[in-house]
Amino acid sequence: MKHMPKQRRRGFTLTEILVAMAIFALGGSAIVALFITNARLSRQAMDYTRASEISRNIRSLMTQSLSRPIVTNNEPVYKFDYPGSSLTFRPSQYIKDREQSKYRGEDTVIGGTPVENTVFFKLPKQQFDVRVKGEESQRQMITSLPNDATDSGGFVRSFPNGRPEAFRLLPDRLRQSGALDGLDPDDRMFYAFDISIRRSVARSEVDDPARPGAKAPLEDLFVVHVKVYKGFDFKEDNQGTEVVNDPLYEWDFYITAAR
Repeated sequence: MKHMPKQRRRGFTLTEILVAMAIFALGGSAIVALFITNARLSRQAMDYTRASEISRNIRSLMTQSLSRPIVTNNEPVYKFDYPGSSLTFRPSQYIKDREQSKYRGEDTVIGGTPVENTVFFKLPKQQFDVRVKGEESQRQMITSLPNDATDSGGFVRSFPNGRPEAFRLLPDRLRQSGALDGLDPDDRMFYAFDISIRRSVARSEVDDPARPGAKAPLEDLFVVHVKVYKGFDFKEDNQGTEVVNDPLYEWDFYITAAR
């Protein structure tokens, strides 16, 4: 009986091991990058979903508000109240005093009573004209909230800490319940929004008596522009701390005001 010689089992060479490790490293890096990109896109989608939800809520609240004018001094005034929003928190002030105990806790950071966070406003009387230059002239054609807030009588409202910069929202349930104290300078769960209202330039089919050959403007139609912000950023300069933030989401919609 003839015996077959034993075959030698050949192992991996160092070159093969290095090539395999390089392949695994490249593949692993691609997979990790894919997961990071996926997480970033998922967060972006969540932010846009939340921003569009806030904008739709604003549209519903503005529709209700403009359908129920409060007539005072023979002039209509309208009420706006976004549940859960706050006018008391100012990021520029927070960054200066964030180490102090008075800025710890939900009541001082994002608080305020429903009455304090409710604003009234008047609609702009002048027709909007994009050709008009100058901030003061354009301010007469646009009502900005909360900056142009009035009291229920239509008079300019005073705020103890200065005019509010925006309506602020903190949808994080833990912070709303007070389970977490304080607020990070760059809290990404933090949203804000402001509103600007101007008269529409749309015109009816009826001739304008004041301008022969032109159509009469739709007096009761207004354009509402909503800007939603995410978080807040700080910029240090020679004049102090400035809050800088670009809107995450912007939306225009038409609305009819009752007189």
